[in-house]
Amino acid sequence: MGMSVGKGGGGMTSDINVTPFCDVCLVLLIIFMVVTPLLQKGVPVQLPTARNPEVEDEKESNIYITVQQNPDGAKVYYGDKWVPQDVLREDLQEAYQRNPGKAIYIKGDKRVEFLEVKNVLKAIQSVGFKNVGLVAQHVDEKGNVVAGNAAGAISTKK
Repeated sequence: MGMSVGKGGGGMTSDINVTPFCDVCLVLLIIFMVVTPLLQKGVPVQLPTARNPEVEDEKESNIYITVQQNPDGAKVYYGDKWVPQDVLREDLQEAYQRNPGKAIYIKGDKRVEFLEVKNVLKAIQSVGFKNVGLVAQHVDEKGNVVAGNAAGAISTKK
C-alpha cells in the first residue's frame, strides 16, 4: 500500500485494499471446513467399497435403512431412528401402502455380518418392494476413494 507524502493536492489513490477480501475468504474456508463433515445423512457407517457403482442422487423421498455395527451387535435404523426387526416390517408395510414404487437403499456397515443385511432384505421382500439398492463407497482400481461421488447406489433390481 502506498501513501502520498508531500505537496500533492490531497487526491485519492486508486489502490485496492485486499485485507477485507482475505478476511472474508478465510472465514468462508473455516465455515466450509466445519460444515462439510456434517453433510452426511443418516447414521454414520463404514460402507463397503465398490469400483464402478451406479451413481444415484440421494432424494428425500427415498427410504434409507442402515445396518450399523455396535459393540453389542448390529442395530437397524429406519431413517435416523433405531427400530427392532418386527417394527421395521410394520414401518415398511406402512410405506408400501402409501407408495409401492418407492426406492429403498440399504447402508450396511462393512463390519456387520451379511446375515444381518440379509434379514433386512428378507423383510423388504416380504413387504413387496421391488426397487432396492445397496449403498457402497466408490473407489478406483487402486482402492482410493473417488472424490465427488463418495456414495453411489448399486442397484440389485430394476
